[in-house]
Amino acid sequence: MKLLVSDTSPYARKCRILVHELGLGDRVEEVDAHPFQDGEILLEANPLGRVLALIMDDGRALTESLLIGTYLAAQADQPWGEDWDEWRLQTLGSGLIDLAVGRRVEMVRDEALYSDYWIGRRERGIARALDQLEPEAAGLSQPLGFAGLTIAVALDYLDFRYPEANWREARPHLIALHGFWSQRESFAVTRPPADA
Repeated sequence: MKLLVSDTSPYARKCRILVHELGLGDRVEEVDAHPFQDGEILLEANPLGRVLALIMDDGRALTESLLIGTYLAAQADQPWGEDWDEWRLQTLGSGLIDLAVGRRVEMVRDEALYSDYWIGRRERGIARALDQLEPEAAGLSQPLGFAGLTIAVALDYLDFRYPEANWREARPHLIALHGFWSQRESFAVTRPPADA
């Protein structure tokens, strides 16, 4: 299998961590596929031109981190996230990533094209999601699961691209969840380059 990734994509990072955690490193080859370069391998796997994509052994491709993560877990015979609460929190964590990435895209546009409305809307959504996730993080039955992983990757992406969000303030449960994942080798080896 080939996993088409970008070093800075939190969606790709989530699945790269899963490959490591599920012991699939010998079955999954990572292929760098910068989304803005419209490389042939990426566009063939994902006509939307977005990272990430997993090219399965039969040549078909899966897109979207939740689908790919579920497929990878099935390949390892390790069902992660089988209960509805796990899925609910995973989806909220994915939405947090979506807002943070959307904010980042807006911030790297030409300054004359900035939209204060969209930046502010995403920032308010990020704050609301963090507030909702804080008490939920304390009740995660298993931090080593899709929900915990997704939330931790989202928090790390905020550190990387939006540190002024100050997500740690008055959020000890999210700090603990992030700390749990930060100590794992899979989290360290997939961290984006500081200068990216």
